[in-house]
Amino acid sequence: MKLYIKSSDCISAQATFESALPAELSLPENGGLTCLKPDYKKFISPKLLRRMSPIIRNGVTCSLSTLKQANIEVPDAIIVGTALGCLKDTASFLTQLIEENEELPNPTHFIQSTHNTIAGQLALLLKCTNYNFTFSQMHNSFECALLDAQLMLLDEQANNVLVGGVDELPEVSYELTKDLDCYKEATLGEGGSFFVLSTEESSVELKGVKIINSPDCNIEEELKHFNLSINDVDVVIGGDVAENDATYSAFQHKFEGKPYVWYKPFMGEFGTASSMALWIASKIIEEQTIPQCWLKSGMDFNNYNNVVIYNNVGGEQSLIVLSKN
Repeated sequence: MKLYIKSSDCISAQATFESALPAELSLPENGGLTCLKPDYKKFISPKLLRRMSPIIRNGVTCSLSTLKQANIEVPDAIIVGTALGCLKDTASFLTQLIEENEELPNPTHFIQSTHNTIAGQLALLLKCTNYNFTFSQMHNSFECALLDAQLMLLDEQANNVLVGGVDELPEVSYELTKDLDCYKEATLGEGGSFFVLSTEESSVELKGVKIINSPDCNIEEELKHFNLSINDVDVVIGGDVAENDATYSAFQHKFEGKPYVWYKPFMGEFGTASSMALWIASKIIEEQTIPQCWLKSGMDFNNYNNVVIYNNVGGEQSLIVLSKN
């Protein structure tokens, strides 16, 4: 059975929402990369909107846009990946605990601080009583969500699954991360990408996703899981955070001469950044072109059948492969 990406959308630090792959990119001046705010009121009522933190707004809005594009009112399942969940609400709750000497804290921040808040809000808004699950496995959170969606569809438990990855970068988190000297070369970011994964045929086929439980990655062997060789790959999307990212240099060398796309310098590094890469890959296949600003090396040649996404953060590795149908 083949699986397809029926629709997708992305909220990020670039002009990606309800858009094609941008032909121009803006670079951060200082600090992290925060999301461009869409018109939330197109999707969420003002009454509900004012009670939602930024990550919930972004996750819900992106999801509703994705479902609208697929002409689906209620999906057969909602699966979300988030590495750190609702950090702003968590920080607000903990701060209030300290300031109020642990007396009578506002329960709203606690209720909305849990990782499954986005998936729960979507279920309430859509009146969806179907399968609802949230994965929180750090930098493999989105890949775990995607694997779960894939298994549900292959097991014929669903026909259309809403699956996505979303994380946020509140100021308190940014300051703590920098103080601890984490992600030394990376620009921190935030965002969310959602997809309707379906058994119904469309132009983009999801060939599969693989989490690599090994310190090494033999790309030739890994591609055999997808019935591909290096010569079959037309585009590579890597998670490089800087021009000379040693983590990806050997991997990039394997695909020398092929278009190599990078995205984290423009969208930021965060737990579910690989969901951004999947959105980019699906757009490349749909549009059959790559704007020059996304290319770290190689040239756009307007003929893309197989796209490989490779992510490696601290040894947490994964591969996602898409094909043109």
